[in-house]
Amino acid sequence: MKELIAKRHPYLFFDQAWVARFRVQLQQDESLAREWQAFLEKADDLLKNPFIDEAEADGEDSQHGRYGPPSEQVAKMGTMLGLAYQVTGQRFYAEKLRDGLLHYGTYLKWHGKGLLRNDPSWHSELNTSRFCHGFAVGYDCIHDFLSTEERTVIRQSLLELGVLPTLKDWVFADTRIHALDSMGHNWWAVMIGTAGVGVLSVIDEEPEAGAWLDEIIRIFPEYFLYKGSVLGNKSLNYDEAGAFYESLNYADYGLYEYLVFRLAYQHSFGYTDFSDIPVLAKAGGFFLQTTYPASERPLTVNFGDGSIYSGAVQAAKLLLANGFEDPRLRWYLREWKAEYGFYDFIRQDLIWQGEMSPPSSVETSAIYADIGWATMRDGWEKDRTMLAVKSGFTWNHAHADAGSFVLYHKGRPLLIDSGNCAYDRPEYVDYYLQSEAHNVVLFNGEGQLRSDVRSGVKEPGQLYHLIDHAGLRYVYADAAGPMSPHFSRNFRHFLWVDGVIVIMDDIRAHEKGNLQWLLHYEGDTCIDERGSLRITNGDASVIVKHLFPKKLIVKQKEGLKDHNPAIKVTYLSFEEEELVQEAKFITALIPIESERSLPEVTALEGHELQGIRIRSDGKETDIYWNLRADGRIMHQNCIRKLNGWETDAYLIAITRPVGADEEDLTMVERCFIGHGSILRHKGHTLFASMSRATACLKLSIDEVSISLQGQPYIRAEIRPIVLPEHVTATGNAKVITRGNGVIVISQLSAMATRRPG
Repeated sequence: MKELIAKRHPYLFFDQAWVARFRVQLQQDESLAREWQAFLEKADDLLKNPFIDEAEADGEDSQHGRYGPPSEQVAKMGTMLGLAYQVTGQRFYAEKLRDGLLHYGTYLKWHGKGLLRNDPSWHSELNTSRFCHGFAVGYDCIHDFLSTEERTVIRQSLLELGVLPTLKDWVFADTRIHALDSMGHNWWAVMIGTAGVGVLSVIDEEPEAGAWLDEIIRIFPEYFLYKGSVLGNKSLNYDEAGAFYESLNYADYGLYEYLVFRLAYQHSFGYTDFSDIPVLAKAGGFFLQTTYPASERPLTVNFGDGSIYSGAVQAAKLLLANGFEDPRLRWYLREWKAEYGFYDFIRQDLIWQGEMSPPSSVETSAIYADIGWATMRDGWEKDRTMLAVKSGFTWNHAHADAGSFVLYHKGRPLLIDSGNCAYDRPEYVDYYLQSEAHNVVLFNGEGQLRSDVRSGVKEPGQLYHLIDHAGLRYVYADAAGPMSPHFSRNFRHFLWVDGVIVIMDDIRAHEKGNLQWLLHYEGDTCIDERGSLRITNGDASVIVKHLFPKKLIVKQKEGLKDHNPAIKVTYLSFEEEELVQEAKFITALIPIESERSLPEVTALEGHELQGIRIRSDGKETDIYWNLRADGRIMHQNCIRKLNGWETDAYLIAITRPVGADEEDLTMVERCFIGHGSILRHKGHTLFASMSRATACLKLSIDEVSISLQGQPYIRAEIRPIVLPEHVTATGNAKVITRGNGVIVISQLSAMATRRPG
């Protein structure tokens, strides 16, 4: 264990040298002084709050009891009153904090009594962590104010009621109850992180604290690198790209508490090496990609347990405070109008004083394949359009929602997730967690097994092949695993092109039944003059147009309002008139833009073919769905001729100017191939690869650009009619050669453990 830089309290997050500098800053910086005055007003409010008796805290028989209010009070007092005392020197702040620590140190336990009935009994929970945080910071801040006896009493309370029960439950090999995959995954980071802060606060006064700290430091990388358990049926914690599977809300919670510990460890030991946990440098990207900037207030993707109106502000601040520099995170904090708090003052140089910039125009889509989330948007300006898709794991804050999606447009939520409610209400498990609360396809009214939300889904959903290129966006969801009791195929494709989001569902059930295509929405509904459904929320509207099957019955269903199960809401179910075993749904979502005419959307149909034609802004895109390529044949070639295009692709989309000659290949401006190895037109091969790939080509006389997805190793050929001067490829794809009319593209990525889709 390293030695402390300075053993004089305070040292956890700041020292006396920082206090002196900060006092000078307050005299020189009017904006900072205003923030500090607002902070002091909140601290003054805490002076008025009475302490809570343990009888009240223990009055509810559950794992948390009513320990939430006292633990939150202690956590706020420790940081706010402690910092106020150090900066102002006013003794009444220290007196109130001291009295609070002494009062809550008389409690017999810092957890709900329901924990004791567990087998084996637990002795720590999330409230314990808040007590640890408040006691540790408070003790550090008023150490010089306390008498020797008071220090001993408070230190013993922290250790005996908080730190040691937590370490015995979660860390020590001789007593540990929990493993990384035994409890809800955010708990582990919260419990160990705040216990670690407690250990640091007594590191020079408790002889065994150094050994405890070494064990915490040793274990934490394992938490971030945990990849799940097949036998235990548990998900990984963190996606390789930085996302946390339990939802944005719990990504904020768990990561924040860990980063608080890390910040204290840095300041106490001068630790600055971040190489041990690489995913931390990527976590901020997850917060950015799940945010929707809006004029009224930002929204967030609320898959799982969270709120559409809450971002990951605290974790974003602590990433910056810990040295993970990212100008986009300061933009994020401004979007969410983040208020100043304890850590903002202490690390204002890192949190607020650096460069600030929004995400770039090339960051409009993101996929988190390990947890099954994807987001796509048409820009970062306020009130644009954003689509988010989920098809991943189900268990512990992750709902039974494989294949679900949400749509935000013009600053409003239009197509929504049903959200959640208090966890102790029966509606939480009976409705909000279940498939019927999400935008999925049910079979005879049933979705995923209802037990998935408690025992975990055995075969989680997956997302594959995100494309964002040349104005076309695509991703597809495999939700067959979670729905395997009912379906052998449950694939949902999202193709966003020319102002229209096309959703294509490929369903094959084990037997005939009633398929129900669910749609949860926010706002009012009506049928427009074209016979399509129109959903309106304030100034935002979207048209929902089903092209296939041609005859659907629309039924109104009763659901529950987000965070308010006492209020009933309506959602829609689109159903076929007869029982079927197989179905292909093609649905167009058309977000209405007042400044431009509505795209024209018509159905295309032929032998072993369904599709859609989109006309918008002088462009015409034909989307062809090769029904022969849906797995119905074995050992035979699924090549079809689709209106002059010969291909084995599952999907293709061809874009030309409106009115262009369909026989003239030079008029094709963009070409999308979904899961295909060959694309030929009138004998000319435009695209070829030995394995089926997903690709988007932008074609012109001057330039060809390619986005390519598929196997870990792909070699593809593109043969435009005219070989242009400029050829580019995106992502891991590289241009190998160009000449004799042929462009060779290769992509070699790390071998994935999951199937390439």
